[in-house]
Amino acid sequence: MKALWMAWLGAFFAFFCTAHGNLESLDSTATMHAAKALWMRGDSGLRRPDQGAQWLGEGALASYIQGEAANGVHRYGKVGTNGLTYVWFPMGHVWLMVPFVATGEALQKAFPALEERYRALVAPGVRDEHLIFNLSYREGHLVLDHALVAMFLPPLLGATSVLLLFLIARALGAAARDAAWSTAAITLATQFFPLGSETLSDGPGMCFLLAALLATVRAHHGTASRRTLLLGGLAAGAAVLTRYPHGLIVPVFGLVLVLAAWRQRRPLDLLWFLLGGLPCLLLLLGVDYLRFGDPMDTGYPKFGSWFNYPLVFGLTKLLFAAGKGILWFSPMLWLALPLGLKKRYVPQLRWLAWVLFAIPMAMFSMTNGWQSGQCWGARYVTPAVVGLCAIVLPQARPWVAHRRSFLVLFGLGCLVSFTSVLAPTRGHNQLAGRAVEAMYDRELAAGKIREEDRKGVDAADHFFFLPRFSPLHANWTYAWKSWRGDFELPDGKPNDGSANTIEPLFGIAAMPGKNEVEQGMAPKHWEDRGGRHLWWVFWAEMLGVPALLLLLPVLGLALVLSVAGWRRVVLARA
Repeated sequence: MKALWMAWLGAFFAFFCTAHGNLESLDSTATMHAAKALWMRGDSGLRRPDQGAQWLGEGALASYIQGEAANGVHRYGKVGTNGLTYVWFPMGHVWLMVPFVATGEALQKAFPALEERYRALVAPGVRDEHLIFNLSYREGHLVLDHALVAMFLPPLLGATSVLLLFLIARALGAAARDAAWSTAAITLATQFFPLGSETLSDGPGMCFLLAALLATVRAHHGTASRRTLLLGGLAAGAAVLTRYPHGLIVPVFGLVLVLAAWRQRRPLDLLWFLLGGLPCLLLLLGVDYLRFGDPMDTGYPKFGSWFNYPLVFGLTKLLFAAGKGILWFSPMLWLALPLGLKKRYVPQLRWLAWVLFAIPMAMFSMTNGWQSGQCWGARYVTPAVVGLCAIVLPQARPWVAHRRSFLVLFGLGCLVSFTSVLAPTRGHNQLAGRAVEAMYDRELAAGKIREEDRKGVDAADHFFFLPRFSPLHANWTYAWKSWRGDFELPDGKPNDGSANTIEPLFGIAAMPGKNEVEQGMAPKHWEDRGGRHLWWVFWAEMLGVPALLLLLPVLGLALVLSVAGWRRVVLARA
């Protein structure tokens, strides 16, 4: 047990090295505002300024959601029956953020100068009434609340997921060394890796889903205790609370339990699992009812409004898109997929591996938002990638049966994962989106497309699909320019200009005319310039200390604890 704790701590500090200094997407920022409202008032509903909003971000977000609704657009949330505005992001993720927000609030009272320091850096000289127009400050203020969530929640759950991957492999009968190889392959050579630093709900949802899978595998083998089943059911419920689409995956675990209970003549196993998940179901239905008067209303738009994209097109993009395709962002799939087809390699639960893979792939192939927004890879289908690999790899043992291929793909996967750390997704998306607009403006001017074609361009759909915009190469250029300070003027303002932004990254110049200035903008957020997306750079500037002074102790702990912990785990359980 001590060795496992050391391995967990090593994984935590490793993920901590890659954590963000504040929340890197508007989705997670909105969730944090809901958590702050819940902590301060006992209700996650946000108030507009005329309703008594208590901080800038709350009022801005509530006004935005209600303003969009007035124009017939359903975005980011919905007004509840009490007149307050509820973000549509999963309530379980809101609850997970509360302890970190509460700690941030306490630290803010103890160190109020830090918030003033942040304002001075990102909005120098801006008057109070104009702060709402400063994008960096509007989305990044409450800096300690941001920091506590961003720096600790993803690494904590990421490290726990790593440990669960190891335990699942062991539950499938893998030797300790093979289980360690499987864990390393999934962690470092698939799109699982960024979940340890991204602040969206996918990391927590993945962690709870793996805990439920562990209980399911043990039930399949007849080694699950009543406590394991109760906790597995609770984890399954928590997985749904933090990622609502997991509600289509969790019933598959129930099917495994039904088959296992029938085979082993243990009819109560399923009951204990269901009892474990029951509190989460009641919470989901109860909170929805209190918010909107309908237990089935989560605040998201109707199901059919999301899933109406041609399956074949979406599936092709999820597999092969240069900027998001899982076959490029999870190289280990090139072995896991073919090996998973063969019973001699995967004798146990092979059908479960393919069902876990198929459900997210089919579901999110049918949404226009297949690209999953501001994240590394197609985060919506990460459960498909991880679920398949977690069952296939420990049994197929490609590091033995296909050693050379495995080592090549493992190395490529590590390179891809490292690339995800180099640059902020938000900054890349901003520049890539402007480059797509410039590209199609030029095609329109050349008569290659029509005006209606230009108006119908979805920039994200294009820059996540076309190779020239892929972060697999663009992140390296972005990082080089960002760390050199090319995106920023000496006074801290963005260094705009097409020649400095989209041209070196994507080989496209801004189209002269009315959109030229906008297409040539440098990354808008202060955090997306100069490497500040990483916490140790962000806080080095906030505190006025060398960045390596913050990074090196954490990196040292990660290396020492990981090597010592995993060595002891493998030797003790060989």
